[in-house]
Amino acid sequence: MRTPTAGPWRYSILARVAIVLIASFALVSIASMLATIKITEDREYRAALTRLNQLLDAVEGTVSAACFVKNNALADDVALGLMKNSDVLAVTITSDRETLAQHIRANAHPDRTLAISRLVHSPFAPEKVLGEIELLPNTAQIQHEIDKEVHLAAMQLGALLALTALVVIAVMLFAIVRPIKAMSDRLHRMNATTGDRLRVKKWLKNTEIGRLAEDVNQLAARLVAALDEEHTLRLRQETEEKKYHSIFENAESGIFITDHTGRITSWNPAFQRILDLADEDAGGTTITLAELNWEAPEQLATLLRECTFKSQPCTRDVALIRPDATRYWLNIVLSPIDENTMQGVVHDVTDLKEAETRAKRLAVTDTLTGLANRPGLEQHMFDLVKTGAQGFTLILADLDNFKQVNDGLGLPIGDAILKIATARLSSCVKNQDTVARISADLFGILLPNVTLGANADNIAVRIMDELRQTYFIEGSPIKMQASLGITLFPNDGDDPPSLLRNAELALDRAKAGGGNAVVFFDPTLAQAAEQRRHMENDLRLAIQNHQFVLFYQPIVDLPADRLAGAEALIRWRHPERGMIAPDAFIPIAEATGLIDEIGLWVLETACQQLADWQQRGLRRYISLNVSGRQIPRGLPPEHLAEVMRRHGVDPTGLALEITEGILMADVEKAQAWLNAVRIMGCRIYLDDFGTGYSSLSYLKRFPVDTLKVDKSFVRDMSDDSSDRTLVAAVVAMARSLAMDVVAEGVENAAQLRLLRQMGCRYAQGYYFSRPLPIGDFDTLAERIDLELSEASRTYA
Repeated sequence: MRTPTAGPWRYSILARVAIVLIASFALVSIASMLATIKITEDREYRAALTRLNQLLDAVEGTVSAACFVKNNALADDVALGLMKNSDVLAVTITSDRETLAQHIRANAHPDRTLAISRLVHSPFAPEKVLGEIELLPNTAQIQHEIDKEVHLAAMQLGALLALTALVVIAVMLFAIVRPIKAMSDRLHRMNATTGDRLRVKKWLKNTEIGRLAEDVNQLAARLVAALDEEHTLRLRQETEEKKYHSIFENAESGIFITDHTGRITSWNPAFQRILDLADEDAGGTTITLAELNWEAPEQLATLLRECTFKSQPCTRDVALIRPDATRYWLNIVLSPIDENTMQGVVHDVTDLKEAETRAKRLAVTDTLTGLANRPGLEQHMFDLVKTGAQGFTLILADLDNFKQVNDGLGLPIGDAILKIATARLSSCVKNQDTVARISADLFGILLPNVTLGANADNIAVRIMDELRQTYFIEGSPIKMQASLGITLFPNDGDDPPSLLRNAELALDRAKAGGGNAVVFFDPTLAQAAEQRRHMENDLRLAIQNHQFVLFYQPIVDLPADRLAGAEALIRWRHPERGMIAPDAFIPIAEATGLIDEIGLWVLETACQQLADWQQRGLRRYISLNVSGRQIPRGLPPEHLAEVMRRHGVDPTGLALEITEGILMADVEKAQAWLNAVRIMGCRIYLDDFGTGYSSLSYLKRFPVDTLKVDKSFVRDMSDDSSDRTLVAAVVAMARSLAMDVVAEGVENAAQLRLLRQMGCRYAQGYYFSRPLPIGDFDTLAERIDLELSEASRTYA
């Protein structure tokens, strides 16, 4: 490091500090002198006036006496006494405007503007003024005294300031200036790169000078470290540049530099390989992106504009056509370097694009059948609506009882049936039509060119005929039927969700009628669905607000001629629509799962009533209808036992009525539930006996106590011999199996007489009473017993 030469002495810090300190002390001394002179003059002048006023205070009593008696001699003595004070120039004493005494120094020129006067009061009446004493100060004498005091103070202050200045200058030079100059000289000679650093004396280490030296040393260390780091970074940059060139040349991704017009100025070998550039094309200095055979050149132009105007990285997938007419996809990422230059990175994403295409196709395709799935069907419908199709037809086809086939024969058989159904449906439509599998056994058929209901009906009949054909699976024939729901665009809806919902409503109507039918959508179906939704909401409120009530219809014991019990029948006391029969809301409760909560309420209420009868000593039982949806989880046997135990009910007083459908739905679960209930001691009634097609096969298998003959047979028993014979056969068969029979629908005495002759145990119907609330039922009980007794005597 070069050591600078010393300059003239006047530029040194020592000289400059000395000059500054001397000048500063000179200015301070002058200002201090002037202030001291002014302050001393004011102080001495005020002291002189104070002394004069003290003289007046001392002679005030004597002057008062002289003025009171008008004694000139006494007044003259006072004036002469005052004149002895060198500060007094003249004295005048007056009384009633009469001068009693007056003295003035020789050669004096009094200035009356400086006179000090005081009124003289009577010694006996202080409020009475007798005269006045006037004293003129000797300003020359007073000024002389002030000058002496000022001179003395100035000499003292000057000496003090001079001494202080010498001490401060010495201290500054020794303690501050000399160390700073030494540090400056050392700094000029210091070579920081060799580890040379500033040093200060020990007694200066904790001072600002020591901290300054430490800061300078740390700064020097940081500068040296920065230089070393800069050197290291420069070496690293050179290495990175070599690596970058290596990466640039050997990268798998294509890298290139272009301007906003698409003119490429440099690229790596991967870029040449990915874009399939010939060696002669790459041999020139530049190429232009627009020269390449893009499938959509405007996409590339848009990408260049976006990167130029947004000044941020932009990316896009573009397709390039090879010379052999095949297409492959490139992902191009452009990043701005400056206002006119961009760096580009190119990846071949053909495989990824094809995978995405396959994934999208799978998202709208059913894997089992290869047909479109529900999203695929909806997309086709949206496309038709978007393109302004004049009309089309949507058909939903559902295989009837497919679940039973799946459960009974297994999923592989069900899948085989679905594949055959797929082939048959595809054979019924044209190439431009769409067949989709929406769910397990639900198919959708979209007919773009079918706008008339008659044409749709013809196609539906053809579909029904195909689906009814026998399915041969592993050599075994299986018969299937189908239900179809049809809706037309735009008559039945103007958007795919509405059309699908309406087609499902039509399909539900077809299946509700037993299946194997074709139903076109009708607005009344939507109205019914809306009413059903309102009914469901009202049902939930009815459960919360306790709007249900139990009615009881009597069941009589014919041989004993007495009231044996009652069937509990639920009613809904709607706040607006009045009393609603169970046929109107029980199906909805079963479909929504609310039947479980309603059934538990019925059980609780019936057990409360049964407990009341038992406490009153009445031998009556209550039968309850149990829905198939309650078995087995909606009404578990353990809960049934807990409710009866809580109310103290004898289980033999409770009968549970089930239908044949419950037994057929799930044989194993139904049998387990019935056995558990029967072990508790409850009775099991088989309701609507005779209306099914397999009732007899279940009488041996299931623990049934009593058969209830359907009222349709009892109603025509008097006029129709076949119905009478059927009822008699049921009674005889039940007796042989040790079962009882309850005949429903007894409406007249003739029917009752025939039942007695057949040996039927129980009867129920309007002949005895309609279902009644419990209050009316208790009143009816005595009348029924009396009427039965009279009827028995008449029959006998």
